[in-house]
Amino acid sequence: MSTRTRLTIVTTLSLVFLLSACGSPNPQPVELTPIPTLASAETPTLIPVLQATPIATGAPVTISAGNADAALGAPIYLENCSPCHADQGQGVDAPALRNSQYIQTAGDRAIFDTIANGRSGTAMPAWLQANGGSLTNAEIANVAAYLYTLQGVSPLPSATPMPPEPTETPLPPGAPTPEPARPSNPGASGPAASMPGDMNRGMSAFGLYCAACHGPEGVQGIPNPGSDDGSVPVLNPIDPTIANLDPKIFAANVDLFIEHGSVSAGPSPLLVMPPFGDSRLLTEQQIADLIAYIVHLNGVDETR
Repeated sequence: MSTRTRLTIVTTLSLVFLLSACGSPNPQPVELTPIPTLASAETPTLIPVLQATPIATGAPVTISAGNADAALGAPIYLENCSPCHADQGQGVDAPALRNSQYIQTAGDRAIFDTIANGRSGTAMPAWLQANGGSLTNAEIANVAAYLYTLQGVSPLPSATPMPPEPTETPLPPGAPTPEPARPSNPGASGPAASMPGDMNRGMSAFGLYCAACHGPEGVQGIPNPGSDDGSVPVLNPIDPTIANLDPKIFAANVDLFIEHGSVSAGPSPLLVMPPFGDSRLLTEQQIADLIAYIVHLNGVDETR
């Protein structure tokens, strides 16, 4: 056999081996699991997976053991809600929440929204920080979960009514107007007093920086042991000597307290008003926004 003939045979055998290997889809080494072959015209894609699990935006509130904790809601309720709704939900000067038909039938979303946004035409303020309140979404959900634990429980015995608090005697006609209240820390009005403020931005800032002490929408000052008043002043309604129908005067009076801070009268008040302006805790624009919101809470249209 000639050398040329041998070369032709070897070349032919090599081609046969290669063609047979190409005819076997997904060839794999021995003892390894074969890779599955895609069906004809099939293309791998994530679209079915994405369509099967849509991204939740604005998902309904579900107040359950999975995302709310009634035990955490109890102290929040006692600190913030009990002054009006009572420590066991029996109601003081607000509707009872114990064995409440509303709590039992309204649903998670309605209860959450009532706490977060308040109720127009009532004394119920908006508790969500973004609405000028002092609570986060999670804290409101925890309070709502706690309210569910007050349903289907034994009724409480009727409480003995407390005597009404004496009302202040109005000033006689022609009496001199009292001097406006002033902070204990000295200083003049800052630039914020004459700057235009945004009430909506001020509402959010109030929820972050002020509501923890003055209550949501400024309606409920928390206890302040060691002070003569016993609690942080409410801002809605604000001290009548600070309020003024002239928005410029009103703004200047409020600005003094935010700019320079104040210490309540008393032997050793636990809580003090920090100097938000002097300490650069807030910008002048943030202070102007807060002033706009506080003035609005007290029924005066700000046009500075």
